[in-house]
Amino acid sequence: MVNHPLPLFLATALTFTVSAPQTIASGVDDLSFSPTPTETLVSLKFPQAGDRGTTQSSGGGGTRGGSCFTQANTNLRIVAPSQDTFTATANPSLFVYVPANKGVEGEFVLVDGAGELIHSQTVSVPSKESILAIAVPTTVGLEPGGEYAWAFAVNCTIDNQVVGSAVEAGLVRQELDVEITEQIEETNEPLSKANLYANQGIWQDTLMIVASLPEQRQELVELFDSVGLGQFSDVPILFVGTDEAGDVPLTN
Repeated sequence: MVNHPLPLFLATALTFTVSAPQTIASGVDDLSFSPTPTETLVSLKFPQAGDRGTTQSSGGGGTRGGSCFTQANTNLRIVAPSQDTFTATANPSLFVYVPANKGVEGEFVLVDGAGELIHSQTVSVPSKESILAIAVPTTVGLEPGGEYAWAFAVNCTIDNQVVGSAVEAGLVRQELDVEITEQIEETNEPLSKANLYANQGIWQDTLMIVASLPEQRQELVELFDSVGLGQFSDVPILFVGTDEAGDVPLTN
């Protein structure tokens, strides 16, 4: 399990104080794909937590001084089956749920295994509920064997006071077996790639692929359901810092 004590302090300027995750991993090169209209249907289910070697669930966001969200008992949420997230790519997209809100500003932060800030950026946040898919920029890139932690926070002004909320997760660039890597590289069908990643417990890459295929929304619903995230099945996915189209809605 990734140990990622990543305390977040949301001050007026939305400043973060973070410490690093502690784990060991290594990685492989980025694997690209192109959606095809004749995609073969693949039953897409993610391994249960016990099979992945981690049992920690992703929790709601910490808050300070009130709520920026329009509905009671809603908060930011890491969209993953665990707060320990894994990727096999240098520039994955990281997914966070943002509830309907009163107009907020967002900030994404990435730190390395030494606790050093390596990237931060402001993020435009829509007022309607959404899942933001925030890409790690190519100017950064996760190193093979890299240990990281990332956080997303929002703030807003209520009664002339700045209030906010934040969530965080550990992130590891995982090395896959040579045989699995070759299978992924040789597979032209995106859902087959996603299934291979899922079988290895690589959540970020699995979701990245399926979320980029709006014509395969049933597979996305199935993927969410398999890890107890079915409540997000009808939430639009908005890509930040990628070449993807604006969103991947799951409802008509």
